[in-house]
Amino acid sequence: KTRKGSLDLSKLVDETVLRIVPETPLAQVHNIFRQLGIKVVLVARFAELAGLITKKSFVHHLETGHIGHITDDPAVHGHGADNAEADVGEEAEAHEGEDVGAVPKRRVKSASHPRIVRFEKAGVADSATRVSQSRRSSLKRMRDRFIKTFTHAPTVQFAGEEAGEFDRSTKKSLRKWMGFPTISWRSDDMKDYQQHTSPILKKGSALQKLRLACVPWLIPALVGVLTATSGSFVEVASDHVNTLRFGRCPSNWFVSKEACGGAWASWSSGVAPASQPALDYACYTAVSVVLATISATLVWAFAPMARGSGIPEVKTILGGFVMSQVLDFKTLVVKVFGLILSVSSGMSLGKEGPLVHVACCWANWCSKLSKRYVENEAKRRELISTAAAAGVSVAFGTPLGGVLFSYEEVSTMFPQRTMIRAFFSAVVAALTLLWYNPTGSGRLTMFEAYTPEMPSIAEYPWFILLGAMGGVLGSLFVHWNVAISAARRDGGAFRKRVPIVAEVLGIAVITAITSYPSRYTKGLSSQTIRALFHHCVDDFTVRPDMMGLCDGYEPNVSTDLIAALALAALVRFLQMTMTFGTGVPCGLFVPSLYTGACLGRCLGIFLHRFGGTAIHPGVYAMVGAAAVLGGVCRVTISLVVIMYELTSALQLVVPFMLSVLTAKWVGDLFTHGIYDCYIRLRGYPYLHEPDDFTFGTRACDIMDEDLDCMYADAGTIRQVMTKMQGSNFGGFPVVRSKEDMTLMGYVHRKEVLEHLERLMKLGAFGDDMPVIFGRKTRKGSLDLSKLVDETVLRIVPETPLAQVHNIFRQLGIKVVLVARFAELAGLITKKSFVHHLETGHIGHITDDPAVHGHGADNAEADVGEEAEAHEGEDVGAVPKRRVKSASHPRIVRFEKAGVADSATRVSQSRRSSLKRMRDRFIKTFTHAPTVQFAGEEAGEFDRSTKKSLRKWMGFPTISWRSDDMKDYQQHTSPILKKGSALQKLRLACVPWLIPALVGVLTATSGSFVEVASDHVNTLRFGRCPSNWFVSKEACGGAWASWSSGVAPASQPALDYACYTAVSVVLATISATLVWAFAPMARGSGIPEVKTILGGFVMSQVLDFKTLVVKVFGLILSVSSGMSLGKEGPLVHVACCWANWCSKLSKRYVENEAKRRELISTAAAAGVSVAFGTPLGGVLFSYEEVSTMFPQRTMIRAFFSAVVAALTLLWYNPTGSGRLTMFEAYTPEMPSIAEYPWFILLGAMGGVLGSLFVHWNVAISAARRDGGAFRKRVPIVAEVLGIAVITAITSYPSRYTKGLSSQTIRALFHHCVDDFTVRPDMMGLCDGYEPNVSTDLIAALALAALVRFLQMTMTFGTGVPCGLFVPSLYTGACLGRCLGIFLHRFGGTAIHPGVYAMVGAAAVLGGVCRVTISLVVIMYELTSALQLVVPFMLSVLTAKWVGDLFTHGIYDCYIRLRGYPYLHEPDDFTFGTRACDIMDEDLDCMYADAGTIRQVMTKMQGSNFGGFPVVRSKEDMTLMGYVHRKEVLEHLERLMKLGAFGDDMPVIFGRKTRKGSL
Repeated sequence: KTRKGSLDLSKLVDETVLRIVPETPLAQVHNIFRQLGIKVVLVARFAELAGLITKKSFVHHLETGHIGHITDDPAVHGHGADNAEADVGEEAEAHEGEDVGAVPKRRVKSASHPRIVRFEKAGVADSATRVSQSRRSSLKRMRDRFIKTFTHAPTVQFAGEEAGEFDRSTKKSLRKWMGFPTISWRSDDMKDYQQHTSPILKKGSALQKLRLACVPWLIPALVGVLTATSGSFVEVASDHVNTLRFGRCPSNWFVSKEACGGAWASWSSGVAPASQPALDYACYTAVSVVLATISATLVWAFAPMARGSGIPEVKTILGGFVMSQVLDFKTLVVKVFGLILSVSSGMSLGKEGPLVHVACCWANWCSKLSKRYVENEAKRRELISTAAAAGVSVAFGTPLGGVLFSYEEVSTMFPQRTMIRAFFSAVVAALTLLWYNPTGSGRLTMFEAYTPEMPSIAEYPWFILLGAMGGVLGSLFVHWNVAISAARRDGGAFRKRVPIVAEVLGIAVITAITSYPSRYTKGLSSQTIRALFHHCVDDFTVRPDMMGLCDGYEPNVSTDLIAALALAALVRFLQMTMTFGTGVPCGLFVPSLYTGACLGRCLGIFLHRFGGTAIHPGVYAMVGAAAVLGGVCRVTISLVVIMYELTSALQLVVPFMLSVLTAKWVGDLFTHGIYDCYIRLRGYPYLHEPDDFTFGTRACDIMDEDLDCMYADAGTIRQVMTKMQGSNFGGFPVVRSKEDMTLMGYVHRKEVLEHLERLMKLGAFGDDMPVIFGRKTRKGSLDLSKLVDETVLRIVPETPLAQVHNIFRQLGIKVVLVARFAELAGLITKKSFVHHLETGHIGHITDDPAVHGHGADNAEADVGEEAEAHEGEDVGAVPKRRVKSASHPRIVRFEKAGVADSATRVSQSRRSSLKRMRDRFIKTFTHAPTVQFAGEEAGEFDRSTKKSLRKWMGFPTISWRSDDMKDYQQHTSPILKKGSALQKLRLACVPWLIPALVGVLTATSGSFVEVASDHVNTLRFGRCPSNWFVSKEACGGAWASWSSGVAPASQPALDYACYTAVSVVLATISATLVWAFAPMARGSGIPEVKTILGGFVMSQVLDFKTLVVKVFGLILSVSSGMSLGKEGPLVHVACCWANWCSKLSKRYVENEAKRRELISTAAAAGVSVAFGTPLGGVLFSYEEVSTMFPQRTMIRAFFSAVVAALTLLWYNPTGSGRLTMFEAYTPEMPSIAEYPWFILLGAMGGVLGSLFVHWNVAISAARRDGGAFRKRVPIVAEVLGIAVITAITSYPSRYTKGLSSQTIRALFHHCVDDFTVRPDMMGLCDGYEPNVSTDLIAALALAALVRFLQMTMTFGTGVPCGLFVPSLYTGACLGRCLGIFLHRFGGTAIHPGVYAMVGAAAVLGGVCRVTISLVVIMYELTSALQLVVPFMLSVLTAKWVGDLFTHGIYDCYIRLRGYPYLHEPDDFTFGTRACDIMDEDLDCMYADAGTIRQVMTKMQGSNFGGFPVVRSKEDMTLMGYVHRKEVLEHLERLMKLGAFGDDMPVIFGRKTRKGSL
């Protein structure tokens, strides 16, 4: 409430700045900066300012191990970007003898401010630097010395007798980042909501809404087209210009040698033969030098930021910092032409990294086409992330690798919506590249090489050796190259003597002279790599010039060849070390691949010579190339995908994974990756992945406390303007007064000055008018402060729900408090938020045991918040009408009338009739509770909302944030500080050993299921007389059907009856097992796993009993021939193993968040085993199953999936010796004319998937427990009936009679005469041509219909059952039908097997709505790497079409079964604010809480899990949160000890001084 006659500037106070407590571990601070994209964090205790951490000072701390704050940064002081928030400080009040819990006991008063307290910083050296150093080996210390030597990391000395006094040189050293303003994703998201999304959704026209929906897809598509155009131009031009080094075409010098034909002439043509070699050598060198010099001159004269690869700069920009000129159009033009010249010159560099920079430049240029991107830095960065994917897609022809490279290496913020758009942009880029066809091959694959067979297990140690070699070589390259670049950087002694153009000229001369003598280095590196990767077998692919690597159809194993390749590798390695980072556009991917390929080929030749002909040197060349590139860049999963998209060597996925992981681990012992080192070398601010010592440091160890604040009673306009004009800070924290440092918010200097200057110009006020930035507060009293939880996140009522969604999803927290001016206004729990998203209404769970203390021990309470009402107060964006509560004089309800307007109606207005049909379907079959608003006041909502949430009482919520802090306090910090070497080793190794064990156990279970189900399934058709459980193949000629020995006329009927009887018996036994022993073993288990990984606790789902029943029930149900798959259940099995293995470590047993990290890795191992697709498993866990999936979890999931795949290869349950489940050779790439048919298949898949979801969920809703159907029909009887119907309808057709997987294998295959072993083609082929009869089309269509209807009945019944294989079967049948039709009428170039694979992907995508993971699974499943773009097109189309009608099957089952889960945000979350859904009917604990008796009586009489702590009934300043269980246990313990009487006063906080208001 402002004073009469004073000017209210409260609307200029920014309350969205995130607040943490001083004890917050730095690992959590790191997560906040990276995951939320914010740039400043305020540190407060009991709502009193203590310090602050800016993104830059945090980065600086990580680099130097010291503290610091950027007082001279223009982004801080208002000289940077418009949207740059100020980096400001925080202070805390000192109280003599006060217990401050985990805060360092010694707190030093500041002489400059009587109430500012400095937290003692002596712990920095102990908890950060010394602890870090104690963990690091001598190799890591060498790495750190190297970084400090060559990046000139500033050294900070602590000055003064007091530990809290730190040297100001720390702040001065940060001036190097003055030119890098920081952006805030959080602020920009809110800005986008306020300026674009919300106004258009509420009041925009249909055209505006259409544009809002389409622009985020059209601009990435345009970026893909432009990037592919640039890449094609670079490819063609560099290939033509490069030929000038060797000669010319007399009629046209810029025509390539191939196009010129016989007229081609070298430079020495017409010269005496004796002089020809020398003249060719001289011309080769001269042309190379001229090209390189022109490139360097262009860069130096017009666009210096076009030099290098550009990836360090792009990473910095995507890390949240602003860099000028990096993405300018001038930089783009110079980059393209300079790259053509530098590549053509033959210098040891690649074009791949620069093409990523080119793509990002195009994204920056295209962003100007939309005002939404122009005005918003965060939105522009989303577009740049998608462009990076398109850049890699064009550079390597690897669209999926591009998406993963953008996610893993380049981007900091990469939500799923960005991933889908990056996926789309990469597909468009790949299609455009195919259309241009710059290489003339008609393929995307850059170095395609046929791999004759899978490597044997005995070869895997050699792949690990190659990985270690790659790690060592990569570290050497990084060390030497960074040392050279540090010596030659601008301003150094070398640069003053040698201009950059002269340096490039010298490097070009050396490169040309050393390259010409060898045939392996003379030409472009890509030509040699193609030969090194290839094999010498007589295959039908077009072999390149093998350059003497082959002796006929056998590898050349001469010692001379080994020596020549080793010398070529050494030459190229040294050239690359000199070249990278010089003054031309240059990448390092191709030179790294070249070096590794040469060394790998050498090892392969050696092993072939002494180890036998089964070893193929080309395989070792590919693995060696991946190893060296991994050792240089330290990327993992994206590099593996790039390598097998680059080579089509899908069989080498496990060797690639092993070598890349080994290279990363070995390389990390010595140096960081090359891009991170260049970021440090060039002095860019960037928040890298967390290092070990971040887990030994707290926020109070690095926060800045030397602060300048703005008080609520700020003085007159003149005084405020004088203070702000005399300061260069970007803003100020607002506190109540000099004596009362209660944090109220934050004001931006520029905004306040502009506002005041505008008022002064209007003459509205005199300059002596008092200015107030907030309300005065009253005091408080006594100390149970260590029981107060201050980590609960605070937001303001106007926070868009899209941002609230991001907070819940990204940070993993479960309760958010809503406050205005530090006063409690309401709260949102994770469950109430989920409930709002499902129903469009508000609510809070007052009867949930997790809330009321009856749930899990670590379940925080979901409590309420209240706000003070002030007549006529200006509350900015808060709804103007605020309703007083009769039960509490100072509680104010925010008017809820806006809920229907801003959430439900706005949402409905955006939805088409198809979407409304989907919503009605969901409401009908999931019984989403309907809530009516009651009472005359809009703020009074019906209590039925709260009652409806009681369905989730059995699902306690966990908090990742709280569990991370608990893990830090109980395990990480004590061991790092005081643990023995063995404890530290165990702390480091357990997170890797347990995922490996999970992988082994999952592969063992999967192999058992595969073998057992295959054997038991044969009982449906007959038996082996000697042993009924031996398969038909193993039995051989002794195999007999059930009708053997019976009259021929009766045999068909007897076989039919036996087939049906055995199927029914197997299914019934499976159902009985599940019903009697483990009901949670039914179904696929994926909805339950998703719910658990979403942050909720579910009992019995992952029990060992569930695991055992799931395995045996799955064997029986699969063997019964029911229309189901084993893939989803195997993911559940893997997660059960993870839960069991977690009991081996106390760290996992006591911590729900850590256990969920392990379960996420297990999900990847489960898919790896189920499909033989380790990479698809990692991506499926990331995209579909997991909610929290940081990079450390991704790497461990990657490792677990590799171990699972290796174990599966060792068991070899299928007998094929391969991981690939449905391998099918694809003769050639589909033509562009076929792509519309793939889109049609995608649309068909979307429609069929929606129909399946709709009908199956309707059936499952009717038969769920407690319903009328279930009361009449027991679950075992239901399964028996489904088994009977399935057997009767399956037997008549050869395509449905056997297991679906056998038919799918035939449907995917082609009829060509290839050298792979064809399966039984089941009448699909007529010789070596496809059977195109109408009867076959009818039979396949009928089989698809039968299996589709069977699947619709079966999924969700009482047996373990998945839906992947039935979905693939249905799509494969329909796709084959379309392929046959087109082959019949469109020509022999069309292969029906291709359409079967694409159709299978489309239907599965339409059912599950997964995208990138499904594409990877499909081409790992089939080895059809040439179909990556058709797969992507069909899957994306299926998702878009399917989403018009229903949600995905797993999301629908989560709703159907009543599980709480936070789904991906829907449209209407962007039209709603936090105040529209928060609960305001609250019960609080006051700071002066009364006596012990009163506190215990209140808490024992309540079933809330906890209470917000406010100062008093009159002063609702939010101080924190207390957990009911903790307080009761603490007080009961004190009472038992007799330490206090029950009339002892209790205070939850510090006493405030007299006179404070």
